[in-house]
Amino acid sequence: MTETRWRLDYPGNEGVRARLADLAQRDHLHPCLLFEGPPGLGKAAAARWLAAVINCAVEGARAPCQRCWSCKRIAEGNHPDVIEVGLDADKAAAIISVKQARDLISSLGLRPFHARRRFVIIDPADAMNGAAANALLKTFEEPPTDTGFVLVTHQPTALLATVRSRTQRVRFGPVAQPVLRAWLAEQGVADPVRIARLSEGCPRRALELDQGEATARAEARNALVLALTTPLEQMFSFSQSLTRGDRAAWTQRVERCLDALDELNRDALRIVSGHVGEDGLYTADLPELAECWAEALDVDGLRRVAEAVVIARADLDRYVNARLLVDNLMMAVATQLGRGRVALAEVVPAG
Repeated sequence: MTETRWRLDYPGNEGVRARLADLAQRDHLHPCLLFEGPPGLGKAAAARWLAAVINCAVEGARAPCQRCWSCKRIAEGNHPDVIEVGLDADKAAAIISVKQARDLISSLGLRPFHARRRFVIIDPADAMNGAAANALLKTFEEPPTDTGFVLVTHQPTALLATVRSRTQRVRFGPVAQPVLRAWLAEQGVADPVRIARLSEGCPRRALELDQGEATARAEARNALVLALTTPLEQMFSFSQSLTRGDRAAWTQRVERCLDALDELNRDALRIVSGHVGEDGLYTADLPELAECWAEALDVDGLRRVAEAVVIARADLDRYVNARLLVDNLMMAVATQLGRGRVALAEVVPAG
């Protein structure tokens, strides 16, 4: 499977890209754009696509030619005038630091090396701490000549209001399932229907799922459900194992469990309502689990589990103690499942 990081050609949102290209050709592009939408859509790729369109050697291009020096360098991720700012590798917390902001401002004092328009892509923009965001406010509002910013986020409300007010917001939406399935088939994905469904219309996420994430998520889901069927002592041992290691490692494990609970809840609601639909279930690899989940929880129970997931996600964003976060989640879900926990143990394969 092709490396996904530097792709410029994700499907969907063609209308959004066409409007951006049109604004660029008329020199009406806002100096600071905010690309927002669900994670895994390819918003950062769209930012690189825009940089390639504007700097393409083909005059008046509305799509990258993919042959000229600029298009190739941007696609490879090594164009000197397309600057990407991500999480500070020197910080334990997942942030974009004030040091990065100051270093960026200093580097922008130099004129672009080659580009007609230099681009700074900040992803994820919501990771800017307050000091970093405030340091960049004036630069967002009045960028250096021939320089534009693209801030990439899936949670725009996490940005300072003063940052949002200096941007033009550009909304990206999920790709229609038939379109995504066809594209995934072209990429050589073996089960495009299931992968498209799991990705919820997000192409980059779909490729990650096909490259092993789908298997990891299914294993995480099964381990979680099995833990929910055990006595309290074993359940809390599962919490301990889930949250070991550094934050990046345990955050990924916890997020997989939260995604699993969301998917089980949605599958259960579709089963109860009789509207499974042609796209099938998220848990298509183990449909009996979704059916058992639906039997164990009434609509009120499903609502309470959903609320527990929302609380856990909020705690995750607030850096609440990992063990406490997972213990609270497990207790809340186990309480709602009640005696239904016994039946679940019979349908999930032991790891």
